[in-house]
Amino acid sequence: MKYLLTIVLAVSSITIAQDTPQIPGWGVYVGGAMNGIAVDPDPEGMTYGRELNMPFVGVSRGIQIPGFPIPLLVGGGLGMRGYNVEYDGTDAKGSMSSNWLDVWATVPYPVGPVIAQVGLVYGTGLGSGKSKYEANGETTEEDLEGEFGDETDLGLLLGGAYPINEKIGINFGYALGLKDHGSDGVKMQYNGLYLLLGYNF
Repeated sequence: MKYLLTIVLAVSSITIAQDTPQIPGWGVYVGGAMNGIAVDPDPEGMTYGRELNMPFVGVSRGIQIPGFPIPLLVGGGLGMRGYNVEYDGTDAKGSMSSNWLDVWATVPYPVGPVIAQVGLVYGTGLGSGKSKYEANGETTEEDLEGEFGDETDLGLLLGGAYPINEKIGINFGYALGLKDHGSDGVKMQYNGLYLLLGYNF
C-alpha cells in the first residue's frame, strides 16, 4: 500500500550537569506518536487526520566525532506510521498503520532546562501493518503485506528533551517528511508529533 504516513523516532534522553550537556552513553526509549500526512493539492471528498501509533521502542547513544565540536545523539528502533481518513458526506472512514525501522541523528543545544535538538531520520518500511475501513456499521480489517525496504523515507527532526534526572528524560518534537511519496501531480509528505520516554544507562 502506497499511502504510508511517517512518523519518526527521535531523540534519546540527555543528562545535564549545571548548564553543560554531557554526552550520554547507551540508552533506551519507548513512546508513541500522532501521525499525519500533508497532501497538496487537497484531495476532494476526503479529509486526512492524525492516527495514534504506539509503542515506539529503540536504543540510543551519544557520540563525539573527532574534529567536530558538537556532540551527536544517534540511535535507531522500531516504530509505526499511520493516518486516518474520513470520506466527506458519508459515515465511512479508514485508517492505516505500518511498521518501520528508523535510524536517526540529532545535534543537541541547551536552552535553559530544555535540550533543543535538530537532526535527520531515515526510515525503511518493514512490509507489514494493518488497515481498517468502517462504513454502514461494518468494519473490515486487513493485514498489509510487503517486502522489507519497499518504501523509504527521509525526514527532518525538530524537538527537545527535558531531563527529569540524570537517567530519565522526556523527549518531544515534530518530524517533517522531506521525501515526496505522491504521484500524478499529487504531493504527499509524511509528518508526525512524537513523545518518548528515555532512560540512559
